[in-house]
Amino acid sequence: IPADAIAYIGDDLTDVVVMHRVSLGFAPANARPEVKKAAHFVTAAAGGAGAVREVCELLLRAQGKGAEILKKYEIE
Repeated sequence: IPADAIAYIGDDLTDVVVMHRVSLGFAPANARPEVKKAAHFVTAAAGGAGAVREVCELLLRAQGKGAEILKKYEIE
């Protein structure tokens, strides 16, 4: 997978190195300040309280796939 096709989420100093190597870096709301600064986007949710879900939903909406996935859960 090319680096420009990878998103990454992390909250600690060691995650900054990886964020610099991928195309899209995310940090949860309770990440260290240095990590938030390195991230392209900081979630409203804290790590362990929905941050990864927030990122997944954001990526799916950006790709136009959110409605398509929700449709699979509709009762007919």
